[in-house]
Amino acid sequence: MKKLILFVLLITNIAIYAEVGKEKVIYLRGVDLTVDSATLKNGLTMQNSLIFNRLVGGTTSLSIPATNKFKGKGVEFGINARHSGLLGTDFGISFATLFSDSIFSADYSNSTARLGSGSSAMTIGSESFVASEFTSNRLQTANIKLAENIYIFHDSGNKFLEGLALRLGGEIYGNEVKSKSPYYFTNSVTTTTSSSGSSTVFSSGAGASSIEKLTYNEAYLNAILGLGYNLKIAEGHNISLGYEYLKSVANSGNYENKISSLLVLTPTIAFPFENKIKGKVDSELVGSRISIGYRFNISENVSFGLNYSHTEATHRVVDSKVKEAGNILTLFNGGTSNSINFLPFILGSQPGFGPFPENKDIRRQIGFEVSYRF
Repeated sequence: MKKLILFVLLITNIAIYAEVGKEKVIYLRGVDLTVDSATLKNGLTMQNSLIFNRLVGGTTSLSIPATNKFKGKGVEFGINARHSGLLGTDFGISFATLFSDSIFSADYSNSTARLGSGSSAMTIGSESFVASEFTSNRLQTANIKLAENIYIFHDSGNKFLEGLALRLGGEIYGNEVKSKSPYYFTNSVTTTTSSSGSSTVFSSGAGASSIEKLTYNEAYLNAILGLGYNLKIAEGHNISLGYEYLKSVANSGNYENKISSLLVLTPTIAFPFENKIKGKVDSELVGSRISIGYRFNISENVSFGLNYSHTEATHRVVDSKVKEAGNILTLFNGGTSNSINFLPFILGSQPGFGPFPENKDIRRQIGFEVSYRF
């Protein structure tokens, strides 16, 4: 949090400094954005970090998602200020809301519970495969970026080198995914074994008795190191190129998965039931961004422009406080009529031991801008 506050103060200081700069360009940009979201994939596989917790209680579970790309529109506002021959500042704020077609998640689980002891013991084994379709999927993404450009060859006399700059800066970057699954497809088998024999029950089909909602957000403070290049190719025509290496120095994240359903006691009696798994998440980001832009002047002060950027970054969860309520059946699993086994219950209600998810985020952005020079 201290790093975020310092960065905001730095932005304010640079913005004030830019007001007295020699040349400034303010731009407003509309963007079309496509994202293969690591935030979504991390959220859909977050519960895999509970696999060892669940194994202690006799349950095996695994989630394998199949995702689609998010697409949508956004807006960006920014300032390019040249303070002197040596120094310049780029400042930008962007926001976009994107949507995705249906996303599927395949969940496999296998569990065994032993109730009682001796000749009266009963073993219940269950194996199921559930395919959930998330039909409502939204990604909101935002960025506040500040970078200083140091034109190291500004006085070289070579017009091809004068526009080359070393770029240093930072950005506050965040994503939030919200996905909703109103129905599912299931195939399961349950086997009950006791001294009197065993019985097996098969079930399959589609269901809409529960609604699953996933909300997951990631926020990063990233350091930026890169190169920038500006070149006037003709009177009133300019191109810009950029490469930026991104590395997170601070982060925060929150995960919540909520399943709302009906607990059926009899054919005529049912109660609403909610199961929630949530917790804070720590992650890190490493990636890079390339960009290319073109501006052409229509008057002394007004210009139009086109730009394209491509960003690839790996989002890796390094620690998670996500946990679920302990399974009460594990208290008796393997116990006797006179003893209770607390260890599986306690371990099953702890934050996930891992492995934690790691996925690549790929985003492509095309923008059209109007800018004003003063």
